[in-house]
Amino acid sequence: MSLIKHIKSFWKFAFTKDEDAMVKMSEDEYRDVFIKDKTPEQIKVTYDKAWEAKNFEIELYWKRANYFWAFQIASFAGYFTIIGSDAYALNPQVLYFIVCIGFITCLAWVLTNKGSKTWQRHWEIHVDMLEDNITGPLYKFVTSPKTYSVSKINEIVSRFIMTIWIVLAMKYFADHITLEYTNWRNIDYQVWLSSLAVIYFTFAMITGYGRGRFGERKVQFYKRKFNVEKPAGNNV
Repeated sequence: MSLIKHIKSFWKFAFTKDEDAMVKMSEDEYRDVFIKDKTPEQIKVTYDKAWEAKNFEIELYWKRANYFWAFQIASFAGYFTIIGSDAYALNPQVLYFIVCIGFITCLAWVLTNKGSKTWQRHWEIHVDMLEDNITGPLYKFVTSPKTYSVSKINEIVSRFIMTIWIVLAMKYFADHITLEYTNWRNIDYQVWLSSLAVIYFTFAMITGYGRGRFGERKVQFYKRKFNVEKPAGNNV
């Protein structure tokens, strides 16, 4: 039973999506919750919190981008260091390991960009809905019909770098791996197992555990015991 449980957990981690528990709301229902029967002060507090959260998400977006840029720089530095060293001829699998690390961290970067942008837009919509009652439609008025999206350009760059890692992986396979089977000694298990691990964790991020869902949360509270000991010799 324990083995079956672990197999199910292994499968669920990569391939099972949690069902969402969302209920669609109309604009009138939104206003009933956040605006109707609320004082101007209450609406102002909600509006300010939405602004603060939006700015906080923008700040986190670029902090995360810097975090993943560091991974990519380190991965490329490792790649070119290995390919130009004597260790590459003796143990070329190390190069493929670096490619795997570079690809997985870059995929995480791409998906994190999308997740961060979702939360940023989430709070921007709240600002759009609330600002008419506070400042007027200030955030809705723009001065140019077209511009360049900083976040979208960052996402394009992350996708481009991910494509580079895929090309480098294909190059490694073309240079070192043959599909012609002669005997089991010719199978590079390190490369194939690494490839399976990359595929597994890719699915985990895209379709499994990494896929965020606003599901129903079942919460159970517990009260922990808390006793204050009396000092020794104190009979009071």
